[in-house]
Amino acid sequence: VPWLKSITSMKVLLKGVQCAEDAVQAYKAGLAGCVLSNHGGRQLDTCRSGIEVLPEVMEALREAGARREDFSVFVDGGIRRGADIFKAVALGAAGVGVGRPVLYSLASYGERGIVRMVHMLQDELQMVMRLSGTPSVSSITEKHVIARNLADHIVPLPTDNLVRSTYVPLLPASKI
Repeated sequence: VPWLKSITSMKVLLKGVQCAEDAVQAYKAGLAGCVLSNHGGRQLDTCRSGIEVLPEVMEALREAGARREDFSVFVDGGIRRGADIFKAVALGAAGVGVGRPVLYSLASYGERGIVRMVHMLQDELQMVMRLSGTPSVSSITEKHVIARNLADHIVPLPTDNLVRSTYVPLLPASKI
């Protein structure tokens, strides 16, 4: 980290943070922020999403003395609707990364698809803000969301009934 900071005047962020301890280390190392990410679930498909990690990261950073002005936290992944943006901001994120919707929009409709996708996210975010009584992004607080059940949406892997009921399980030779 010190070498990377020495060769650039740009702000340096740490991407791929999956726990509060790593975010605090990034803060203590003098980085400008971190990106909570499971890399699209491609490499870390059973890890928690960024939004699930966000509340504990924000609490740990507060305890470590970090201020939002000095250390930014971004959520990358899982953002599909304006309501997702609202939730991330309410829980402390400075911003979000929008990956798959961009790819799908670009692949399906080209540049016009990207523009339409951005407008849809803006419209959805504005509607959620209106319904929540938040006239500005700065008025969105953690009191606007319930965070205690963030992990409840995780669906267990389906049971492979074909393997469980059709095939005889392999046993070690010592148990035959």
